[in-house]
Amino acid sequence: MAENEFDIVCSSHLTWDLHLFQRPQQIMSRLSKDHKVLYVIPISLQGLWRFKHMRKKEFRFLRINNNLTYYRPVVLPFGENYPFIKRINERLAINRIRSFMRRNGFSKNLLLWLYTPMAYYLPGQLGEKAVVYDCMDDFSSFLYAPKDIVEKELKITRAANVFFAGGDTLLQNKGTGHPNATAFSCGVDAEHFAKAAHPVNPPPADIAPIKGIKGKILGYFGAVDERVDYDLLEYLANYDKTWQIVIVGPIVKIKRPEIFDRIENIHYLDLKLYNELPVYASFFDISLIPFKMNDPVTQHLNPTKTLEYLAMGKPVVTTALPDIVKHFTGMVSIAHSYEDFAKCVKDRLDNKSNKNKEMIDRGLSLVKTKSWDAMVEGMLEIIKKGNFFS
Repeated sequence: MAENEFDIVCSSHLTWDLHLFQRPQQIMSRLSKDHKVLYVIPISLQGLWRFKHMRKKEFRFLRINNNLTYYRPVVLPFGENYPFIKRINERLAINRIRSFMRRNGFSKNLLLWLYTPMAYYLPGQLGEKAVVYDCMDDFSSFLYAPKDIVEKELKITRAANVFFAGGDTLLQNKGTGHPNATAFSCGVDAEHFAKAAHPVNPPPADIAPIKGIKGKILGYFGAVDERVDYDLLEYLANYDKTWQIVIVGPIVKIKRPEIFDRIENIHYLDLKLYNELPVYASFFDISLIPFKMNDPVTQHLNPTKTLEYLAMGKPVVTTALPDIVKHFTGMVSIAHSYEDFAKCVKDRLDNKSNKNKEMIDRGLSLVKTKSWDAMVEGMLEIIKKGNFFS
């Protein structure tokens, strides 16, 4: 194998899901063009018992393309409750990953690429030449985060030869002590989301009735989780009853928000495939980023959807998250309160000046420089400079 050629084992917390195609999937799918990639998330026997579809072999060994395999090694249940089971599971996962690598001809030039602190036990166990930690979130602030997650993340950070962070505030919070740390904020598949500029006719059956209501559609797509400010959505729905608030995405870690059933002009359309998102977004008049302000769970966010919205060429209204304020001022309308958010929406809908066009044009110009391809090239340059595989 030539210098700086390598195979990759990637351990992530995000399943290879066609509904939420996020940073790990975007990056690994591109790396797989030139590198063999094993994308790993262990699954317990308890999960197989609860979800029958997971028992199929093709679910646990999913061939994404010729170079990329999504693998779910089976481990014992209750590892999170009993330390001795956890140790057994770690050994099971290591052995099964090694076995897969042997059977599939992975080279000795191996790069271990980690997205989750829960993979703290992998560095040093697979014969890798180098470790990358691509820190995309502040996991310690997440709902139901394990108590020892900070300690586990420190282990991974110390083991990492290269540290990437998903934004500037995340780099300042997590990576400033690392000797080889770089911030790589979100990328975007601009061509994919540009399709939202052309609404399909007829519209999908679940959004057609909403489109038929007199009023404007304020839309959000993404995970429906603890980061979303549901009080803000209720405030917007009550501020102007003609505004139709459309939510697209899977409900994650929380119960179904009761406002989805109680408020007539809030419409939850469930999760959609990644390829369907531009179709639904083409009917948005305003794209929303309604994340909580001044909350630990959102303070380090640099939402991927910001660039995706901008690529659609539609007005964007967002709460004042630090990374958005730093990188997207002048392209999106940034609100510092509920009242301010509603006024921003109204201003962008009224469009009494050329502000909309100016802001949208700035956003489209930025999008051209923020492709996932360019991000991966930048990451590879840093990895190659390390000469780990020479």
